[in-house]
Amino acid sequence: MRRIFWLSVGVVAGASGTIWAERKVRTQLDSLQPDHLVVMAQKRATSMGRQLLDAALEGRSAMQDREAELRDQYHSPLVSEFPREVVDISTRRVTGSRSYR
Repeated sequence: MRRIFWLSVGVVAGASGTIWAERKVRTQLDSLQPDHLVVMAQKRATSMGRQLLDAALEGRSAMQDREAELRDQYHSPLVSEFPREVVDISTRRVTGSRSYR
């Protein structure tokens, strides 16, 4: 009787392990399909682009804050002989063009 019991426990455990391993392998194979890889690459690239844009905007804001602090400290007005071209990086566009010869 004991042998039959332990034999059945072994059969159930082996079958369960086999089914679990098969599902795990299929999940991994599905995640390596070309269309899934493209979607993952797109999400990572978009995320990286957003992080770079956020870092640039945060750096620009910190730069402007520091410039204002220094101008207040040295009582220097913001005077410029030439108009400065302001590029808004949040729109991701560069205005003006350069011609190269």
